[in-house]
Amino acid sequence: MSRYCVNILLLEDDELIADLVEAVVTGLGSDIRVTHATTLTAARNAWQRQGADLVLCDWNLPDGSGLDLVRLIRHHDNNTPVIIISASSDREHVKLALHQGITDFIAKPFDVAMLHQRLQPVLDTLRKQHPASSSSLPPPEQWLEQALGDRLQLPGELSADQVLPLLGQSEELTAAELASQWKNQTALTARLLQLANNISLKRSGQPVSRPSEAIALLGIPMSLSCAMAMALNIAGGLNAPALQARARNYQAHSEQVAAIARAMAISLELDGASCHAAGLLSRCGELAVLRTLQAYIDRGGRLDEAGLDTLLREWGPRYGNRLKIQWGLPIPLRELAGAVHMAPSHATRKALMVMHLAGLRVASQLHGPEAERLLRRTGLDPDKWLDTPA
Repeated sequence: MSRYCVNILLLEDDELIADLVEAVVTGLGSDIRVTHATTLTAARNAWQRQGADLVLCDWNLPDGSGLDLVRLIRHHDNNTPVIIISASSDREHVKLALHQGITDFIAKPFDVAMLHQRLQPVLDTLRKQHPASSSSLPPPEQWLEQALGDRLQLPGELSADQVLPLLGQSEELTAAELASQWKNQTALTARLLQLANNISLKRSGQPVSRPSEAIALLGIPMSLSCAMAMALNIAGGLNAPALQARARNYQAHSEQVAAIARAMAISLELDGASCHAAGLLSRCGELAVLRTLQAYIDRGGRLDEAGLDTLLREWGPRYGNRLKIQWGLPIPLRELAGAVHMAPSHATRKALMVMHLAGLRVASQLHGPEAERLLRRTGLDPDKWLDTPA
């Protein structure tokens, strides 16, 4: 069963810029799908294969000029909006691009809020041409299955008020200070780790698991831009009360796991920052399911609240596994997050046992002889961590 989406073709060879642009455009609606091409050849093939409702195009590319893509499109199509986003923004370049029939020109480096503002009316116009209809919506289970093939998102957490004051302090802030301010921002933590690992793995082959390291690698300005893009994510909010309530519970659960895991790890002289990040990510699957179900409601779908928890139990683990791959999280960080839910088998890594113990503690299941043996095996004091069953 079909569902209309605004299909955007993004031609950009800089992966950090591409990810930032994609974060902005996908934040403008749950009905947006982005095809990202890094070369002119790939963009041409994508256009000829599937077309697009909107094209966002860099100018200078490894194998040619973005204007060649504009000419290809305009040869047969004068209606599809085409926007150039380029550092080549002098008057002559802008005039040449306008002569080729582009819709708009946005100069790099761009302000995230400005990009958001310039793209919003373009997308509003496209939606008017394809009004949403709930008549073709599949059942929620099928919607969730279809969404697994798309780029998954978490519900928005940040507000612009939390980010704007930091923009004026960018020269004074350190990576450690930003990591501390954002320590409980699950979606932002995941995004920063994803971007940093895209860079780190290519440069050195070494993964990044600590948010402060990710911010240091990306730089303060890019990290703040990522945060601002998430703060402007109007599609990321949960409006349905039943979804909001469950999101608050999952977020509170993950924050508690993160805090306890960090404290346990530090007491054992382990990497507390990585354990904290893993704890935050331990409920990312359920949060992504809630975001996807909100999109379903936004499109006119109806949910049976009585079956909501069943959907979350069934789809949460699948979404969580998909997100860890999508984000490109290092294997050790994936294992830490997974250990919250499943006891590590034959584990020799104390950090994995710490994560599992933190999950048990938050679930009020860390009591009894077996829990005491596990605490002692890990090197933790049972008198400090063992809880009393209710």
